[in-house]
Amino acid sequence: MLIDARTLDAGTTFSADVCVLGAGAAGVTVSLELARRGHQVLLVESGGEEGDPETQDLAAGESIGAPLVTLDNPVRLDQTRLRYLGGTTNHWAGFCRPLAPVDFEVRDHLAVSGWPFGLDELEPYLARAAEWVRITDSDFTLERWEEKLGMDAPGLRTDRVEPFVYQVSFPTNFGRVYRRDLEDDPSVVALLHANVVNLSTADGRSVRRVDLRTLDGTAIEATARAYVLATGGIENARILLASTDHDPAGLGNANDLVGRHFTEHLQVYAGFGLLDLDPADVPALNGGQVTIESGRHQGATHGAKFAVGLTDEHVRDAATTGLEVQFLPGAFPTGVPLQESGATMNDVAALLGHTGPVPSTAVYLQGLAEQELNPDSRVALGSGTDALGMRRVELDWRYSAADRARVLQGLRVLAEDVGATGLGRIQLVPGGVHADAVDHLVPGEYLSIYRSLPDEIDEDDFELGIGFHHMCTTRMADSATEGVVDATCRMHEVDNLWVGGSSVFATGGVATPTYTLVALAIRLADHLDAEVL
Repeated sequence: MLIDARTLDAGTTFSADVCVLGAGAAGVTVSLELARRGHQVLLVESGGEEGDPETQDLAAGESIGAPLVTLDNPVRLDQTRLRYLGGTTNHWAGFCRPLAPVDFEVRDHLAVSGWPFGLDELEPYLARAAEWVRITDSDFTLERWEEKLGMDAPGLRTDRVEPFVYQVSFPTNFGRVYRRDLEDDPSVVALLHANVVNLSTADGRSVRRVDLRTLDGTAIEATARAYVLATGGIENARILLASTDHDPAGLGNANDLVGRHFTEHLQVYAGFGLLDLDPADVPALNGGQVTIESGRHQGATHGAKFAVGLTDEHVRDAATTGLEVQFLPGAFPTGVPLQESGATMNDVAALLGHTGPVPSTAVYLQGLAEQELNPDSRVALGSGTDALGMRRVELDWRYSAADRARVLQGLRVLAEDVGATGLGRIQLVPGGVHADAVDHLVPGEYLSIYRSLPDEIDEDDFELGIGFHHMCTTRMADSATEGVVDATCRMHEVDNLWVGGSSVFATGGVATPTYTLVALAIRLADHLDAEVL
C-alpha cells in the first residue's frame, strides 16, 4: 500500500514490526525481503513517486572541502542524491560487479582498512542480489562472459593488470520496477512525502519512535520493534547527528565517528591511447547485450562490458589502492584531441613511438580509483536550516596528495603494461583532459568526447572528480571505537537500530557500490528475520 503522508491528520501514528527509513535500493530491498516473510513493514520515503524541487531542496547543503566535480562540471551537493521513490537509483548508471577480496583485508599501509568478514561471507547474498538489480547472476568469470558476448576481453593480463567484466543493469530504477510490489504486498505500507526529523530516544540505547513531518508541517509518528536507517551515505549521518534527544553529539555518536571517513570513488579523465586491436575486438570495449534466462526478470536484457584494473596481487605487493580504467573507444573526431597548442593524430602516433601495424582503435581513458579512508573527511551539520527546521549538511570531503600519487602510479602501471604486452600505447594527460559538450548515449551510460590540453598537465595537483558514491560514514567494525555499526549492521550504541546502504562499507574499494549494498540489505533482512523479529 502506498500512502501520501500529506493526506493524513496531524498526530497519526503508524506501528509495524520494522520501520525502514529511505526507499532507495537498500530500503526497498530490505522491506520487500521482510514482507515476503510475513513481517509488517513501514517504509518511509521523503519524496513521492516523482521528484519535486521543494523536497529535493532538503538535500541541499554546503561543501567546504575538495570541489565536487564530474566531467569538468561542478555539481551541488543536492545533485548527488535524490529524494523520491527509488532514491539515487533514479540516476544510477547500472554498473554492477562485486568488491574484490583485497578490499575486505586489513592493509597495513592504510590508516583504516579491513571489514569484519571476507568476501566469502557476501557470496550467497550477491547471488540473490543479482535478481534485485536485474543482471544475469553473480558469476563474473571472465571466460564465461567472453563466451556469452562472443567477444574477447582486452588482451592485457600481467601480474599487475588484468581485465574484468561489468554487468550493466539497464538500469534498474527501484521505484518504478518495484512500485507494484510495494503497492500490492499487504505486509508493506510505503509512506510517501514523510520526512524524518528525529529518531526519538529516552536513554540513548534504543529508538522509541521516529518523528516525521511533511513539508506542509503535519507531524506524524512511527513506532516499531526494529528500525532500519537507509537514507544514503550523507543523510544517514545527518539524521543520526540531528537526533539529539539524549546526547547533543547525536545518536550513537559517543566516539565521534558518525559522519567520519566519508569516501568517494575518485574519477580521473586520464588520457588517450592507440590500441593494436582487430576491429572485430573493438565492440568488447563498449560491450554487448544479453538476455536474462531465468528468474523474475526472465526475458529482460542487460549489458556487459570489459574494463581493466590493478590486480589484488599488485595492490598488496605495491602497498597501494585499487584502480580501474575503462577504454572508451571511437575514432577521434576532427579537432579532438587537436588544439592549437596540442597535436594532430599523426603527431600523437609519433609521440607514442608506435612501430607496429597501423593502430586500428583510438580510445579515451576514464579511471575510477579507491580513496584511502580519512577521519577528517566527514559529514557534519552546518549552521543553516531547511524548510523542516533541520540543520543542513556540511560536507568536508578530503582526499590527499597520497591518494593522487597512487592514482597516477596506477595509471603508469597500466600504461607500461599496455605497451609491454604489445596492446598499444597510452598517453597520460593528468589534469589536461577535458570533456566537450558532446555526449553520446550508449546503453547504461553517457559517453563524452574528450579534448586534450597539454599545457594544463599537472601531475602534482590534477583534479579528481566524484562518482556520486557516498560511503563509509557509518562504517562497519567489530569495535565501537573503530566503527558505528557491527558486522550485522546494528548500531554499536543503539540496540534496535540497524543501518543499510553504502554508509556501512568498511572501505570503499573500487567497484561501484549498488550491487554490494543490495547484497548487504538482503543479508540484513535475513538477520532481522532469524534473530530479531
